[in-house]
Parts: sequence; C-alpha cells; structure tokens
Amino acid sequence: MNKDSLFKDNICLTPQDLIRYEHTLKDLIHEFLPFDSYSLFFPKPVAGGQSSLATRYSPDDRQVMIPLKLQGRDLCYFIARGVRLKAPKTTPQYLEALATASLEKILLYKTSITDSLTGMATSEHFMTKLVKELDLIQNCMMPAPGGCKDPGIPTFSGSVGVVVLDLDNFQRINDRYGYTLGDSIVAEVGNKVCEGAFESVVCARLFEDKFAFLIPDGRPKVCASLAEKMRLIVERLPVEDPVTGDVLKISCSAGFANYPQSLSGPHFKRSATEQGRILMRKAAKAVATAKDSGRNCVFAYSDILKKGGKVLEVLPLQRLALSLGQSVDTREGGRFLVWSPDFQSGTQAKLTEDERISGTYPTMYKAEVVVIEVQEEIAFAEILHLSDPAWPVTAGDRLTLLDEKDSFFDAQAGPESSATPQRDMVTGLFRYKEFIGRYSRLRQNMDKFSIAVLRLAAGPADQGGNFQKITDAQVQKVASRAEKVFEIPHTGGRYSLNSLIYFLPEEDSDSAMEMILKLVRECDVDFDIQLAAGVASFPFLNYRRSEILDNCRKGLDHAMMKDQPMVAQFDSVSLNIAADRLYVDGDIYGAVEEFRLALLADSDNILARNSLGICYAQVGKPEQARKQFEQVLEITPNNIMALYNLGWACQMLGNLEKARDAYNRCLDLEPENVFSLVRLGVLAEQDLGLDEAERFYLKAAALKGGDSLTMRHLARISYAREDVEKAREYLHLALNANHNDAYAMNLLAKLYLESGEDPQIAEVLARQSAALKPGKEAFWETLAMALEVQGKDAEADQVRSRL
Repeated sequence: MNKDSLFKDNICLTPQDLIRYEHTLKDLIHEFLPFDSYSLFFPKPVAGGQSSLATRYSPDDRQVMIPLKLQGRDLCYFIARGVRLKAPKTTPQYLEALATASLEKILLYKTSITDSLTGMATSEHFMTKLVKELDLIQNCMMPAPGGCKDPGIPTFSGSVGVVVLDLDNFQRINDRYGYTLGDSIVAEVGNKVCEGAFESVVCARLFEDKFAFLIPDGRPKVCASLAEKMRLIVERLPVEDPVTGDVLKISCSAGFANYPQSLSGPHFKRSATEQGRILMRKAAKAVATAKDSGRNCVFAYSDILKKGGKVLEVLPLQRLALSLGQSVDTREGGRFLVWSPDFQSGTQAKLTEDERISGTYPTMYKAEVVVIEVQEEIAFAEILHLSDPAWPVTAGDRLTLLDEKDSFFDAQAGPESSATPQRDMVTGLFRYKEFIGRYSRLRQNMDKFSIAVLRLAAGPADQGGNFQKITDAQVQKVASRAEKVFEIPHTGGRYSLNSLIYFLPEEDSDSAMEMILKLVRECDVDFDIQLAAGVASFPFLNYRRSEILDNCRKGLDHAMMKDQPMVAQFDSVSLNIAADRLYVDGDIYGAVEEFRLALLADSDNILARNSLGICYAQVGKPEQARKQFEQVLEITPNNIMALYNLGWACQMLGNLEKARDAYNRCLDLEPENVFSLVRLGVLAEQDLGLDEAERFYLKAAALKGGDSLTMRHLARISYAREDVEKAREYLHLALNANHNDAYAMNLLAKLYLESGEDPQIAEVLARQSAALKPGKEAFWETLAMALEVQGKDAEADQVRSRL
C-alpha cells in the first residue's frame, strides 16, 4: 500500500499543528538526533509555494537547521543546538528524511482524530478530550465546603460545557436530494460553525448531521451564547441544490449541559469516563427537548424541568403522565402550571381598509398540578386546581415549574369542604391534594407546628419484581405504625407512591424529631423497612409558614445523604447543603444568602463560615472574607482549609507577611500541600528573589499534581533570567498538562514575537489566550503587537480599542 493512501487529501499539518504537537515533535527528533536545546523557526513563505528550505549545519555554533517538509510543503525549520555531526556532508539528507517520517507520524495521528468530511474532531477524540477535561478538573472543582477555589492558582476551571447541535429534519433532504448534497451541506455546516467557535473550543462531528462543542470553563451563559450563535450560523447558511436549483432552508436544534451544574450527588462518585457519558446524555436530552418544543431553538438541560415538560397522557382520578422524570431531577411534591401551546399565536383585527392591529395572546394556564410519583423518564401528577372545568387538560399541553409560594392552589384554600374527604385506598390517609388543602388552612393561625416527609429509602431497582405492590405494602405498614407512635392530634397524607407526609400541630422541632426517630427505628427493627425522613418546624429564623414545606423537602435531601437513621431536621447543615448547590450552579450571591442563614441558625458552623468567606473573596470583598476565615480559626486553629483561604485573602489585601505566615502554617500541618508551596513561590517572586521562588516551585512540581500547577511559573522565572529555551520548554510542558493555560499561551506568544519567528503563530496563541481570559488587558496587547508585526495596523487598533 502506498503510504500516501494513509492520509486524507483534505487533512494536512499546519504551523498551528506544529505548535500544538511541538513537544511530541521534539521527542521524535531527539530519538535520532541528540541535542541540548531546540526551537522552531517559521520563515516567511516564498512566492509560488515551491519548496526552498534546506538543511544548514554550523560546526562552530554546533547548530543544525532541519527543514520540516511534508507533502511537498515547507512548514518550518527545527533548530537543534548542541549538535556535532560526524559526517556533515552526508548526514543532512538523512536528517531531512527522518524529520519527514516524524511529521508523518504526527499527521497519521491527526488523521485518526479528524473527521474526513468536515475536518472537525471525531466523536471518539471528542469524548477523549471531554474525559481528560473532567479528569483534570476533579481536584480543582472544590465546591465551597471542600477546599480553596483559588483563581490565582493555574488550575483547571472546575467547570466545562458541552453543546450538542442537530440539524432539523435533515433526513428529508437526504431522501429527496441525495446523500451527495447532504454530505456537502454537513461539510459546509461543519466549516462555518468551526469558524464561529472560540479558539479554545473543541469542535466535533458526532455522527451524520449531529455536532458537539466542548467549552473549557463553559458556564451556562457562555454555552447559551455559543449555542445561539451556532443556531444563527446554520439558519443563515445559503443552500442551493445544483441540479434542481431549489433553495433549501435548513435549521438546527441545540442543547447544552454543564459540569458540574448538570450532575447531581451520585454522579460525582462515578469515574470521569462515566461522568462524560452522563453529561453527553443530558446535552442530548436538551436537544430532544428543543426539537419537541418546535425545533430551531436552544435548550439548556437546566431548563428542561423549568419549561420543557409536557403532558403525555390524561389518566383517571385527575392524574396525568408527564414527560419529566428523575433524569431531569423531577421530585415528588414539585408543582407545575399547565398551559396549551394552541393559544400562543397572534391575533389581528381590521380597524379600517388601510389599518390593522395585531398582538400575541398571553399565556393562559389551564391548571396547577403536583407530582406524586417519579420514575426514570416520566412522572405522574395530580391536578390540584383547574382554571376552568370546561377547559380540560389534554395530552400535549405544556408545563412550567411553579414556586410553591406562587401556588394558585393555596390561594384557593378556603373553608373546609363538606364533601367526603378524598383518602388514599392503601393507607387510609388523605390524598395529597386533600392533605395540602387541609394543611394550608390549618397552619394559617398556628404559632407553632412541624411537618415531616418520610420516604422509603429503597428505590425500584432495590425492590425487584412488582415495585408498586411491594411499595404499597410497606407504606401501609409505616402508616399503621405512625398512628401508634403519634400520640397527639396529627394529619397524614400520601405524599407520593413511596412517601408519606405528616402535619404535627403545636409540636416544636425537638418533640417532632423524637417521634419521627422513634417511627424510623421501629420500622427498621420490626418490618426491615429503611426510611429517610426530613422534618421542618415553624417558627424558624425568618421563614414564613408557607415556606416550611419546602424546608421539609430540603431536610429530606439532607437526610438522604446521611447514614442510618436517615433523619434530618431542617437546620444549619441543610442550609449549607442548599447553599452548596447554588454555589455549584454559579449563583454566588444566592449562596451568600443561604450561608448567612446557615450561620444565623448556628454560628459555629465552620463549613458555612469558610464557604461564606470564599464567596466574599470571589465577589471582590477580601476584607469580609478575611474576617470569616479568622473566625473559623478561632474555633478550629488547625483548620488547613481556613488557613490557606486566609492566606489567599491576605494576599488579595496586600498583607504579604500575614499571607506567608498562613501558607507556612499550612505546610506545618501538611508538608506536601502543593497549593501553599505555589503560593509561597508567587510571594517569593515579589520580595525574596527568583532563586527562592524557584525552590518553592520545584518542590511543588515534584509532588503529585504539582507539575500542572508550576510549569508556567518556572517558565516565567526562566524568561526573567533570559533563558528563552528553558522558558519555552516549561511552557510546552505547561500546555501539555493544561491545554487551556491562557497565561502560558500568552508568554509563548511573546517568545515567538521577541525571537522574530512566525508572527502568525504568535497571533494564534495570543488570540486563544485573550479568548480564554478576556479580562486580561496584557493578553489583548500581545495580540495587538502580533498584528502590528504583520502589518495589520487597523486590526491592532481595533484590538486596543477594547482595552
């Protein structure tokens, strides 16, 4: 087989590829030509594109310049220093051939990871990059109570976004106009969306007409913006069939999911490979929802629960089957408004022959429903309130998630009906709708009450065979035992298929907890039934009566994280858990309020206090952050997390000695604390000198995980010492460890500019670093310099106008 047949005609190596794979190229050449140092030199292309580079050897300088050529194209020179050739007249031609073989190895690898139709990454390579990204950020995600979310350390962002794009009704084009036209459209779409993506985004063709984009540091807003940009690019793409002349209108649906926001507790116990597949599945779910919502739109995974559900089927007894399940975090007790998509169109009226008026119907809600059972992909709900009995809920109606405090049903709760109360046939307790109506009326004038939700800890997979039959038998036993345990007036209801709810009037939190704990233990001992229970009471802090049920649900979430007995009272720890979720979702200000409430409930909650300090630091309030960390250390003097964060806050405030003292105390407690070593190196650069800083960095680099944190810093020290080759080596190691290290990219771009090498490469690196860190003015200045060197003065002025 001809070796040229191994390579696709449309896949070649570019100067950017040589920068990307420079470390690999260096290793390949070093196998046949030992050298002390090296660099790449990109001479200006010769007119006509003919190959003109030749090997040059200087015995006096012990330097050889090897031309890198492939497929008849000159790419650059590989300059090896510290070389002595024994046969300087005959060796160069063999060096060229061996260098070409090295390039062919790199090209073969690029071919294996590149989709031949679009030039995008293959789905396999995309998943490899995604898994690597997730694996790299595992130790840097550090949600608030777990560590130091320190943006000053060159770690990975702790977040990543995945956008999936799928062309709408594309099979119809293939069927009508043929696959040749279909392939040309897919290729053009791939080309245009790649042009529209940021430099740091990994663009891939998953299969056929489906594409994916991996966005480092991909917060939800960034993903939404990119997805919408891609949607518009596809929508505006002109397509014409060359045979019939038909002008085709194409569109796409896009969905995205974010890590860690789109994952929940159990998912984080999985491997990075499993998490990558889960994230892709969630993004695909968002795409499916976008298509179901009319196509040619963008949907976030987080929005599916809020506004992406619909009614699948209307069942007897005012029950509904919904398209939302555990896969989108649907929970029992969640409330939704039901509305019809049939009345979302506009209306017009004719006033005169020449004048018309138009408008759009407001959304008209049919009903409010509550979820009573959740399965993996679907849920079942009960109608709480119909807006108009003559306008029933029908299959296909849409759902909007409702905050309980905005419930229409509570507003409808008037005097108790004289009709026969609706009771659950299994337990004899009130059905959920009846329970909520009674609870809403009874709580109104009470100064003190508690509410508890009990859930079977075993799920469907644990129950085996007939899940519903087994579940009914177990909740019947729990309800029967509850009647014996509760020796006070109470009201009970069937909260969902596997849950019960109890309203305990005039009971404070301690007495309610005592009863619930007794019930949970007796069910475990006597029936071998494990329960999880959440308890919330009024009054508590400044919560209103209407918010206690939601607090009880948060208490149940807290309980599900505990060992037996799985019983939790809504308290400071529950608030801490809720705040952590807000923090992970990027709602730092919302997290601040929850952490403050957690501290109001328990001023000794050191996790909440440390987390609050981290939030303050991230919103630019280092003085308030410092006070929180110091208060933690007053309670636990050897809290290494608080010590490190105190050092960080003091460093932000310019108190370097106090920062240094905090980092040193961290090392006294944990000598291999990589983050503290790196921070001490940064401080040493400012006032102790490069040698002392290098000592800290090298010590950190020798520890597990330290190489990815220190290479950029070591490069900066080498650069300051004017050791350009060493700086270049460190920078490539830094980018090898973290391909999105914007600081390393920027410094490497500077090195290329200062050495007089190809400014186009410097421009590529500068653009990518500026895209990753748009707030860094120095990165934009480097880009402007790279443009000026190429004579692109107008573009350089445009870049500087952003500063």
